[in-house]
Amino acid sequence: MQYVLAVIYGLVFGIANIIPGVSGGTMLVVFGCYDKVCGALSLNFKEIKKNIVFLIFFGIGAVIGLLGFAVVIKWLFGNFPTETYMFFMGLIAGSIPLIIRNATVKQKFSPICAIPFVLALALVVGLAMLEQTGTVTSAANAEGIGAFALFLTAGFVAAVAMIIPGVSGSFVMMLFGTYETVIASIHIHSLNFSVIIPTVIGVLAGLVLGARLITFLLKKFRLIVFSAILGLVVGSLYAIFPSGFGLNIDTLIGVFTLAAGFAIAFFVGKKTKVEKE
Repeated sequence: MQYVLAVIYGLVFGIANIIPGVSGGTMLVVFGCYDKVCGALSLNFKEIKKNIVFLIFFGIGAVIGLLGFAVVIKWLFGNFPTETYMFFMGLIAGSIPLIIRNATVKQKFSPICAIPFVLALALVVGLAMLEQTGTVTSAANAEGIGAFALFLTAGFVAAVAMIIPGVSGSFVMMLFGTYETVIASIHIHSLNFSVIIPTVIGVLAGLVLGARLITFLLKKFRLIVFSAILGLVVGSLYAIFPSGFGLNIDTLIGVFTLAAGFAIAFFVGKKTKVEKE
């Protein structure tokens, strides 16, 4: 059963990373496997050996989610945007108790923790406002070395963002203007390797370096880092708040999907063992 869950966790992580505004890092926190995945991505061979079976099944699920569900997710957001966003809002909100438990395994929050919380919250809200005002660029006309550098850089920055709870890697790609081009390039019938290759190189480099940085910070400044993570996660609720929310049938159905998402994350969180470092 644990291997089936590992595939499901990877599946959700992969899907989350192709949805602008939804954080793959948050999904890792939701399912209690953030430390395992970060340890592997930072090339900590002790952690990789310890969790190798989990990581293999997680990786299988992530690849399926990333490649196989691009069309499904596009369809869901095209036809049921409010209900789908509210489901992810439920997942995010339901993960907050687990984040707090992770943060306070050794010590309680102090007043100084309010600073990273507010700064992280402001960062996500600010990025969301940029999206709402249309402050994004376009990669449609980029060519040659300039295009290679653009996709490489966007992939790198997005990958670092991807593993930070509350920050959306896909949204970072939107800011670089590469998101739509990258999504179009991974469809099975229209593979574009001039886009895929530099993006993959950037993503792999960003994942390894980003995971190393996060792992280091968690060891040295655990409470401060989790305070910032909490701010990022809370801010992401604003970032993915659906524009179709209101007195309508979509919102009514969305209330049920939100409740379902919250219940899933909350009860998975309650069953998740928090390891003391």
